[in-house]
Amino acid sequence: MEPLEYTTATSTKATGLGSFLIVGPASCDRDRLVANLEAQGYSCCVNESVETAYEVLDGGSIDILAVASTASGAENMQLIRDTQASHPCIRAIVYGGRPTPESVVEAIRSGASDWINLPGDTKRLPERVAQIIDRVQAHRSREEQLEELTDTCRQLSEARDEMSGQVDVLCSDLASAYRTMREQMSDVAMSSEFKALVSQELDVEDMLRTSLEYILQKIGPTNAVVYLKEGEDQYGVGAYVNYQWQESDLIPMLNDLSGILCRPMSTERELVRFDDTTEFAEQAGGSLAQLDGSQVVSFACHRGDECLAIFVLFRDAATGFDVKHATLLDVLRTIISEQLSKIIRIHKRSKPEWPDEPAGDNWDIAA
Repeated sequence: MEPLEYTTATSTKATGLGSFLIVGPASCDRDRLVANLEAQGYSCCVNESVETAYEVLDGGSIDILAVASTASGAENMQLIRDTQASHPCIRAIVYGGRPTPESVVEAIRSGASDWINLPGDTKRLPERVAQIIDRVQAHRSREEQLEELTDTCRQLSEARDEMSGQVDVLCSDLASAYRTMREQMSDVAMSSEFKALVSQELDVEDMLRTSLEYILQKIGPTNAVVYLKEGEDQYGVGAYVNYQWQESDLIPMLNDLSGILCRPMSTERELVRFDDTTEFAEQAGGSLAQLDGSQVVSFACHRGDECLAIFVLFRDAATGFDVKHATLLDVLRTIISEQLSKIIRIHKRSKPEWPDEPAGDNWDIAA
């Protein structure tokens, strides 16, 4: 059954008044209530069926539900309870004849805000309806404020999460920057310490021994050899450390390694790590078979375009050399190159040489 609509010249939105859903069979009380409400400017929607009233409540904007006291008590009280549960802003009233105390108690327990006794309460109807409308509007205002606060809290929560993420990123960046700075400071301290040690050595062998001792102190036990330039593309063993094969002579293997490694490394400007040593040892055979299962790193020391020395370090691949070792060796090789260049310049200046011949051609000696 379609609800019967009562319309007025003034709309609810224009007057700021409320809207009523009136549920009950046709009667003088219902007509009197509708006429009175519409005269005050309220919008009224009338339904005779409780079932269709649920559809109107779900589909429209209703402020007050008015149920007839003559309707089925169980149904209209259940309608009020369901409305209060699903639409807390809507207030309910019961209209009809003079109620019994039991009826009033049941209506209040179901959630009704008032009982309109018609026609006895007709004169007081505007005042009592206005009070209920005020409560409806106050409730809706609180709901709107709550929604605004909820939305604000959601925005604040999102902003907090975003800020928290930014703080986490900033903390991570700061921690990374601190670690980098600490590593740089550690490298500076190590560089100063090593430079102070080798700067005291003006003999090549002593400088190489000091350098190898310092390297082994920093990266742990390892085999090492330093090849010094002896001529054009010729390099000989200047110093070495035999950590792994102390019971055997390492020189034959070091000499064989020199013939293979020094020529390509003499033009290499970067630190190099060889990870294919096992395959190399199997192919080379002979004394170089000792390198099977080892990891090799090497760097060259240059003065300008001239290669002064080549350092080679090798040990079991299970221990190997990591990124920290690479950073350390990269710092030390620069200092070693500078000190080697310094020693060579000093030795060249200290060699005895004949003075240059006179520039003129007059060899006469004055009497």
